[in-house]
Amino acid sequence: MELKVYTLEEISKKIENEILNSFPQEEPANLYEPIKYIMFSKGKRLRPLLSILACGMVSNEIENAIKPAVAFELLHNFTLIHDDIMDQSPTRRGRATVHKKWNEAIAILAGDLLLALAYRKISESLPNDIHSKVIQTFNDSFVEVCEGQGYDMDFEDKKDIIPVDYFKMIDKKTAKLLEKAIVAGGQIGGANEDQLSALSSVGYNLGLGFQLQDDLLDLTADNEKFGKAIGKDLVEGKKTLIILKAKEMFNDTPDINLLNKFYAENGLQGSDVIKMIEALHKNGVFDIIKKEISYYFQSIKSSLKIFEENHYKELFTQVLNFTFSRDY
Repeated sequence: MELKVYTLEEISKKIENEILNSFPQEEPANLYEPIKYIMFSKGKRLRPLLSILACGMVSNEIENAIKPAVAFELLHNFTLIHDDIMDQSPTRRGRATVHKKWNEAIAILAGDLLLALAYRKISESLPNDIHSKVIQTFNDSFVEVCEGQGYDMDFEDKKDIIPVDYFKMIDKKTAKLLEKAIVAGGQIGGANEDQLSALSSVGYNLGLGFQLQDDLLDLTADNEKFGKAIGKDLVEGKKTLIILKAKEMFNDTPDINLLNKFYAENGLQGSDVIKMIEALHKNGVFDIIKKEISYYFQSIKSSLKIFEENHYKELFTQVLNFTFSRDY
C-alpha cells in the first residue's frame, strides 16, 4: 500500500488536533482553561514539527512520531509557564502570562499538569523497542532545560559573564529541548547512529541560532508581530550575547557609561533602552550577531547532507529557511 505524503499544513493540523486531544476534559476549569490558554496562543510549534519531519526524513513515515512530538511541545509550554513566573514576565506571545491572568498558584499547577500530560502522551503509542530510547531522550531534555534555567537565574547577579557561559546556558535552556525533539523523531523513524548524530548536530545548531535570533529580534522586531515588548531583555537585565559583544565593541564614553549602568542596575528603563538599541546598532553589534546566526544556519545545512532527498527533507529545509528569515 502506498504511503500517504503529508503537506506542512496537514502536519500542522495533526499537531493541533493531537494537542487538543491531550486534554479533552473541561474540569476543573481553573486548571484546564490556563492550559488551553497557553497551548493555543500562537506558538510556533517548531519542536513538534521538526520532530515529525525528522522521522519522515529517515523513514518516509510520520504517523508514529505525532504523539511523542506533541509531548515535547507540552514540555516546552510547561517550561514557559514556570519561566514566566520566575522572571515575573507580564506578557507572552502578545498576551498576559498565565500567572498574571490567573495567579501564581494556578500557573504552577497548570505547568505541573502539562508536564504530566507530556509523559502520558509520549507513552501512548510507541512500540517497546523504541519506547525506552525516546523516554530517555525526553528525560534528558527535561533535565537539561531545568539546568539551563538554573544558569539563567544565576546570571542575573553575576557581572563577569563571558560568551562561553552564555552559550552553555542557551545550549541547555533552548537548544537541548529542540535537539532532543529532533533526535527523538529520528529514533522513532529508525535512524542509524550516523543519522542520529547528524540530527543532534542539526538540533544543537538550530537551538543556538534560534536563541541568538530571538535575542536580536527582542531589540529589532516589530512589536506587534513579535508578541512582546521590544527591549524586554534590556529592561530585565538579561546578559545576552549582544550585551557581551557590546562590552568588547563599545568605545565611546557615553556608550560605555550606558553599558555600565545596565550592569550596575541590572537593566535599563525608559529612554535608556532606546539609547542602548541605537548604540548597539551604531557599533555594529547587530551585524556581528547576524553573522553568528548565519554560521549556525550553514552548519545545519552541512549536517543535513547525510540524508537522502525525500519529501520530508524538503519540508524540513523549508521550515529551516523560514525560521532563519523570520522577523517575529
